[in-house]
Amino acid sequence: MIRPGSRSVSAARRRAALAVGALLMVACGAFRREPLDVPPGHAVVLGEIFINGFATPHLTLDLSREDGGFQEQLPIDTMRSPIVMTLPPGHYLINNLRINEQRATGPETTNFRITVKFDVGAPVVYIGTLQIERVAFLRQLRVTVKDEYERFVPAIREQYPELPAEIARSLAEPG
Repeated sequence: MIRPGSRSVSAARRRAALAVGALLMVACGAFRREPLDVPPGHAVVLGEIFINGFATPHLTLDLSREDGGFQEQLPIDTMRSPIVMTLPPGHYLINNLRINEQRATGPETTNFRITVKFDVGAPVVYIGTLQIERVAFLRQLRVTVKDEYERFVPAIREQYPELPAEIARSLAEPG
């Protein structure tokens, strides 16, 4: 038995479901990550930064190629941040970590000198998980590198399926 108005209710529900479905498709497309853009002469560098002991997770690592021909700033916004970046081949040095304790822009930054070296030679390199820990009550950092290739690479492949099958290990070395 068909009740009066049930067809219009059913049609309205179908239209609402279609509208929600269309919105979800648009939203998924809006949040989909862009394909990895590798400039000519650059390699893909993969890894992770894990920080501990800082009042804010908003940090910046300064890195440069050993010959001084290329410099880059690597922003960190969470306690565990993946690294997916492109760099020209060469020997690199991470030499400075900058933080802003006041969480504001301006001259109130704090700098920590660090030394971490890594090489970029293969088309895609994994440099490891760089762990940076602030030693309590001192202006010192403890820096270690862990090889978490088996955990990290499959996880990053889910986000970047276009990565080649071979990803070279080129673990960073704290100095």
